[in-house]
Amino acid sequence: MALPTLLVDRSGAIVRVEPEARELLKVLPGRYRLHRAGGAVLLISDENAVTAAQPGETLALAGDIAAMPLLGLMNLLGQSRETGRVVVKSGDVERVTLLKTGDVASVGSNLPRDRMGEFLVRLGKIEEHQLAAAMDLAQQSGQRIGQCLVQLKLLQPHELWSCIQEQMTEIFAELCAWTSGSFVMYRVPAEHPFPQTPALSMQHLLLEAVRRADEMSVFRERIPNVNARLRRTARDAGEVSEEDSPAFGYFELMGQSGATVAEVATSLQVAEFTATRLCYQLLRSGLIEIVKETRPPGPPFKLAPADRERIDIFNLAFREIRDEMLRAGHGDVLVDGVRKYLADPNGAFADLFRYVDVDDSGALLVDPLVNNLAVLHGMGLDPATVLTDALNELTFFMLFQCGELLSPKADENLGRRVRLIHASLPSAVR
Repeated sequence: MALPTLLVDRSGAIVRVEPEARELLKVLPGRYRLHRAGGAVLLISDENAVTAAQPGETLALAGDIAAMPLLGLMNLLGQSRETGRVVVKSGDVERVTLLKTGDVASVGSNLPRDRMGEFLVRLGKIEEHQLAAAMDLAQQSGQRIGQCLVQLKLLQPHELWSCIQEQMTEIFAELCAWTSGSFVMYRVPAEHPFPQTPALSMQHLLLEAVRRADEMSVFRERIPNVNARLRRTARDAGEVSEEDSPAFGYFELMGQSGATVAEVATSLQVAEFTATRLCYQLLRSGLIEIVKETRPPGPPFKLAPADRERIDIFNLAFREIRDEMLRAGHGDVLVDGVRKYLADPNGAFADLFRYVDVDDSGALLVDPLVNNLAVLHGMGLDPATVLTDALNELTFFMLFQCGELLSPKADENLGRRVRLIHASLPSAVR
């Protein structure tokens, strides 16, 4: 079957849009950017999906992380010795990796906690007032924060280089663990300004990312996050290993008040991953324990009728998708994929989908979903927005699976039926 087409005349005006193309465009209304990809190829992307190309850059690759995991993508780019800028976006978080002949020249992020200054504060290398002084100097001189810290004699050059390496390793490892989002890669011109510091080996960073992901999955079974509070137990210490000794000494000092993993990282001037590993080792040996913090109960959460209707309508669409896949003999494949998606601790909506499962019809179990929604509401998030964003993302994931397994005609008809179901969603948020 021919793909839907647009007809563009020599002046650049769109003179005809086929009905099939209009139906396709109606699914994702919004504002889009056009990217020149070389030859006769143009990429249309949501303006919020990826960062636009800079002057002189050429689009080389674009795709969905669900279809092309970042570990595989980065390995491919490293082996191909590519030079360019890889922009990855998931939700509101955007990270940029600058490649130089297959190695990693720099890694950036739009999260404040990932900026060099904030990273150094978290690492315990500098304090907030010292960062403020360096930022003032950076604004006046146009230098980078790291250079200003060295100039102010707050860091030695070798300390700064070690911190840059650790920052790049941490951000890159977290990036490779993403399971949803979009990516683009732009080839950059020869005169692109690369950092003066040596590029880090792509293979080394990939191996470290895999190692950290494997270890962190074990750590998270006992320590849920860096804000978990731990304290010394009454157990006799005996001999503590040389590696664990600094962390153990810190817990001894803190007594029954304990400390969070993040506080341990700052105190010992180590990365949060390292602090998590040290705490896990002490936890396993019985020398520290998790502090169960109790919060005063807030007002009871009551699911709004419109939000309950929203869940029911999405569940109706999920049943429709599951039924179509069942008819095609792929029902179990769909349910298995959805369960893995819901259970992913690194997913963009992991907090909402924690302990949520699907029933035999393909619908989400409502009670655990509402329980998680109550927690998020208590944190100041809007239930309608959270539900709509998360369930739309899940719908997209399910339809993507269908597109891989169903015939084009069946996939097209299913998409039309799902859009009709979604048309009945409460009008406040869609």
